[in-house]
Amino acid sequence: MRIQRVGLLLWSFILIGGAVTQASAQHSDNSGGDSRGNYTIRRADSDNPRTASTEPLNSCGDSLSVALQQGTPEFPCWANIRTVERWNTAAIVSGLQPGSDAAVNLPKYQPSTFKFTLGGLSGFSFPNAGPGNAYGGLGAAAGVIERRRWQFMAEDGGGLADFKAGGEDYFVGLNRAAVRATGEINPRWTWQGTATSTFGTDAARVVAPLDFRQVGDAGVPAAETVVYGLHSGRVATGEESGKIRYEDSRRSYWDFSGTHTYTQYNADDFLVQTARARVEYLHALTPMMGFGVYGKGEHQTGPLDCSLGGVGLRWLDAWGTHASVNISGGVSGASDSCGKRVQFTGTAAVYAKLTHSTDLYLSGGRDLSDGILEHTVFLGTAAAGVRHSFHRVLDIRASLNGIHGVDPATKQSYHGTFVEGSLHYRMGLGFSQEVEVRSYKVAGTPTNDRAVAVFTLWWTPGRTAEATTARASLR
Repeated sequence: MRIQRVGLLLWSFILIGGAVTQASAQHSDNSGGDSRGNYTIRRADSDNPRTASTEPLNSCGDSLSVALQQGTPEFPCWANIRTVERWNTAAIVSGLQPGSDAAVNLPKYQPSTFKFTLGGLSGFSFPNAGPGNAYGGLGAAAGVIERRRWQFMAEDGGGLADFKAGGEDYFVGLNRAAVRATGEINPRWTWQGTATSTFGTDAARVVAPLDFRQVGDAGVPAAETVVYGLHSGRVATGEESGKIRYEDSRRSYWDFSGTHTYTQYNADDFLVQTARARVEYLHALTPMMGFGVYGKGEHQTGPLDCSLGGVGLRWLDAWGTHASVNISGGVSGASDSCGKRVQFTGTAAVYAKLTHSTDLYLSGGRDLSDGILEHTVFLGTAAAGVRHSFHRVLDIRASLNGIHGVDPATKQSYHGTFVEGSLHYRMGLGFSQEVEVRSYKVAGTPTNDRAVAVFTLWWTPGRTAEATTARASLR
């Protein structure tokens, strides 16, 4: 049943999974120390879009973002808007570079942008996961509205599929959406609001396009990818966040943020909500290196009840656009239901551009689980991956995700891994194709060994020959 739904829902999730953008400017070879990260809207190159000969390694790691022609300063990737509070602490893309003397370039007036793409998918599960196959249709749309002091981005995607297994047909669907608004009140104060949601059958996520987050200049599969397909019935997840940044000086910032997340598994009558608040002071020692001090409070509801409050430190460093490091961590006092009265939480990420066409990332962290694993209050994550592009037409990706948690009541340990390999080929006339092989393993679950192959064909109308050759998933 799960694998069956998985295949079917893949259609919908693929649609969703790739394209909403973030309002923050992305690092590029031309930006250097002039970029101030996620919290401001800056489009220095709005009047002079990069050409194929000058574009840096694209941060879009998923085929849907590429099909929607994202990965430009004007139209960032889905991974950026999905990189909300919890992941921002582990992402260099939120970097600190206030030491530059360059003036802030507010976005110029730009006409509204709207793009959409259509796709078809076929997938099958390997025998150890239960034989089955699925066929479906996909669709996604993304839009950007930009004015001088604010920007609004939105995307929605979904799909329907028919899965055949055991002589029966299953009709399934999945949808994901996200919106982000970013603006500037005055030269010192900027703001950002984000909302994301996913709704559909959990089994579909096993074959659906992966959900991506931003680490450095790379879009990478989210940590919770490991648990896709473990639950029968519907899944609903989402996050709403708000941020305000105050520029105290050219070398110092104050960040104020609040976040609410929820995870619901309908068939298990399981609902967990998590609220977070954070205040952070960031200071640049040089245009490429900085440190921060933060205080935070967190509360997780439901069967995984836990409250935290504490302080921590952050260190950021970058070597041009070739490598970056972001480490943050601290100690918090915790309620009795958390298991221990003193808890360590933190995140770390390393990004390296090995060559013009190859990059590598490492990330890890420990925080409240947000209900990703039903029995663990805290969740430890680790991930690694590499991407390589061949002549901007063909690119490959390999990634590994791992999670670990402990039930504070029974002391039982839970752990799992996700391994994925992808080949993405840019074709002519607006077509692109992706082939993926995925392996899911979670100890102690009935479906602890799942392996699937997914073939996806995208078509984007109105793509010019120049755009087709200029943007690959990895640049």
